Amino acid sequence: MLQRILSGVIGITFIVLVILFSSSVPIIIDILISLVCVVAIVEFANATRTFKLFQLSIPSMVFSFIYPMLLDYDMGTMIWYIYTAIMLSMMIFNHKKITFIEFAYIYSMTIIITVSLSGIITMKDMDVVHSSFYFVLTLALPWLADAGAYFIGTLMGKHKLCPDISPKKTIEGAIGGSIICILVMCFVGYIFSSWIYGGTVDVNYLHLALLSLFGSVISILGDLSFSLVKRTFQIKDYGNLIPGHGGVLDRFDSVVFVTPFLLIMITYLPVLVI
Repeated sequence: MLQRILSGVIGITFIVLVILFSSSVPIIIDILISLVCVVAIVEFANATRTFKLFQLSIPSMVFSFIYPMLLDYDMGTMIWYIYTAIMLSMMIFNHKKITFIEFAYIYSMTIIITVSLSGIITMKDMDVVHSSFYFVLTLALPWLADAGAYFIGTLMGKHKLCPDISPKKTIEGAIGGSIICILVMCFVGYIFSSWIYGGTVDVNYLHLALLSLFGSVISILGDLSFSLVKRTFQIKDYGNLIPGHGGVLDRFDSVVFVTPFLLIMITYLPVLVI
């Protein structure tokens, strides 16, 4: 518990630093997402025992780093195509050593993780001035839902949500996590509107509450999906980089699912009223 809290404090401190510098140095978000993607791919490759297939893992790591960095230059589709061509070529030339299943593992998840998390950069490009808000939104929403579910589930959880995949998750925790997420995200919106933006930007709290509610549900799907992979390969965590939380992918599994959802929905349910 102490490790989880300490890691959470460090994470919050890091997010605050990004908030302070993202407006003047927006590329900091691009670099951060690139690094997260690379580490996540390495962790996933290790988990699925495909990392030592360097013909596949090296191109995947390169793609996961440069795709977010070049997204601002409208080169995403080209990079994706080149990566796909290289991966298919590697599989063909090494068909006696590499199976299609191994190719499918690392290729599919490299695309899902990298393209999904790069949605944070797309949101930044849509509104660079307020990029820090969208950065916090995509990270805080799933993390708050997860933290709320953990604490409420520990205190009040009695009914298992999906015991075959994640035995510790409870229905009470999921409901409590969603409620906590809605309340805290509305408070975060107030902080941005009143303090960080000095009253120059209003927040549509109804839209923020709806995004938090549905985003909480989607974050659970993301968490369970990646937990199923861990159960399949009989591992507890994807890594140990974050004490008390596991690896980077253990923290960003729900973010992978929530980011595309927010990217789509803010078009229909705008949160910031400028």
